[in-house]
Amino acid sequence: PMDYPDAQMAPSGAYSRSGKVIDATSDVVDIARLAIGQDRLLVTPLQMAMVAAAVANKGKLMEPKLTDRVVDADGRTVEELEPEVMSQVVSASSAAQVRDMMGNVVREGSGTAAALSGIEVGGKTGTAEVAERCPNQVWFIGFAPLRDPRVAVAATIECTNGTGGVVAAPVAKAVMESLLR
Repeated sequence: PMDYPDAQMAPSGAYSRSGKVIDATSDVVDIARLAIGQDRLLVTPLQMAMVAAAVANKGKLMEPKLTDRVVDADGRTVEELEPEVMSQVVSASSAAQVRDMMGNVVREGSGTAAALSGIEVGGKTGTAEVAERCPNQVWFIGFAPLRDPRVAVAATIECTNGTGGVVAAPVAKAVMESLLR
């Protein structure tokens, strides 16, 4: 797991206004709205990048790492971190179906602003309404290349009148371009 203080770690899920986790089966949770990212759902960009990566990785949820190697003061690599599978969260065949749908989102759907020249991208846009604080929390999660993924990203913008496809997708595109070129 990530090496952060417990106070900085939290699972995604439904939260009360006081910050306590609510059981998703509770009467105060609208499970249908929660399922589409509304209601009381809280999730971090890292968690959403992990979702995109799991789809890209044939349903395998990987242990998040913030680096791939440790370098000493002289610039020598002293340790290389290997990828670690946390669990198989969805079957490989279901992940492939979602991957193809995410490819369509970027090819001809709401995520066309994340398209890269010469590289197929899979992605999903999101626009969560958070009216009590600001207009929208917009999202784009994605991965590239579509059939042989090397990167997964999540971009989110708080308090915007825009949508995920218009505001967050171009941010994700810029990150993917810089990582893949």
